[in-house]
Amino acid sequence: MKKTNAQLKKILDGVFSKFIRHKYAYKDGLVHCYTCTVSKPVKEMQNGHWIPRNILSTRFDEDNCRPQCVGCNMFQKGRPDVFAVNLLNEYGQERLKALQKKRQETIRYFPYEEKIEYYTMKLKEYE
Repeated sequence: MKKTNAQLKKILDGVFSKFIRHKYAYKDGLVHCYTCTVSKPVKEMQNGHWIPRNILSTRFDEDNCRPQCVGCNMFQKGRPDVFAVNLLNEYGQERLKALQKKRQETIRYFPYEEKIEYYTMKLKEYE
């Protein structure tokens, strides 16, 4: 039976989150929170978003996502001010402007199955 877009989005959320956390992890299995620099095991971190994840056009954009601890991501609402400064230092103004422009895009179709397959493969490189 074919999965709904909501089901596919949930699957992609899991795969993409795991990918982001593993991508930035060190060989010892620890990863730094992007906004407070606390180090924790990959499983204890979350996938944080600078532009909120309810914006589909940037929800699965690697430039918009970094590992965050629960404290920063959930309890401090992602700390978008610190996140933005860190992205600016990492990428520069032009790339941040591109993300902000992408935020305005309306998505009529999202290739969930394709992205699930892609990030599942990419995750294997880091695990």
